[in-house]
Amino acid sequence: MVFRDKADLSRRNLLASSSTMAAAALFIDPLDANAAIDGLFSYEDPEYKFSLLLPTGWDKSEQSLPGRRKIVLYIKPGSERQTLVFLAFTPVRADFTSLGSFGSADDVAYGTILPKSTLAGIEGVESKMLSAESKKSAYFFDYYQRSPGQPKTHFRTIFTLAKGTTEMAGSILVTITAQTPESQYDEMKPLFDEIIGSFKLKG
Repeated sequence: MVFRDKADLSRRNLLASSSTMAAAALFIDPLDANAAIDGLFSYEDPEYKFSLLLPTGWDKSEQSLPGRRKIVLYIKPGSERQTLVFLAFTPVRADFTSLGSFGSADDVAYGTILPKSTLAGIEGVESKMLSAESKKSAYFFDYYQRSPGQPKTHFRTIFTLAKGTTEMAGSILVTITAQTPESQYDEMKPLFDEIIGSFKLKG
């Protein structure tokens, strides 16, 4: 996707910021884990009115960043921080009033999701978008990526615009990503299907 005007550049900067937050999240020390229990629990966000199922017993880490940005991670114990689910919250400008403000699902897939490593200054990245679709007032992406010196990793991402419960809260770009090494994806796919399929945006 070629960005032709200032609005496009602003979108690119915003989305690069969100991607950088997600990458930085991998270096946050997790909090003490809850006891490992099979199953899922319902994650409810009362401020931005969405919910989804997340794995019970995964290590939780949360960090608030300047500008009302926030990252929440759930990391599978024993995975060396390679299998995880993260939620990134990034405020957007007032004129980003709908998901379409970012373009279509394909625009976001090929103009934002795949190039994020290049935007972070990493060269030699191999990536492929397997699917990009619009549903449930969100964009859903399935793709893989291989960075130099890192294992090939499979990603499932939800990209949506959520409105706060108050006018001051404004709108937030919410990205929810489940990731695991490609070598473990077949094992993790049923769980990822449940997590991604459970997403609901309310109101």
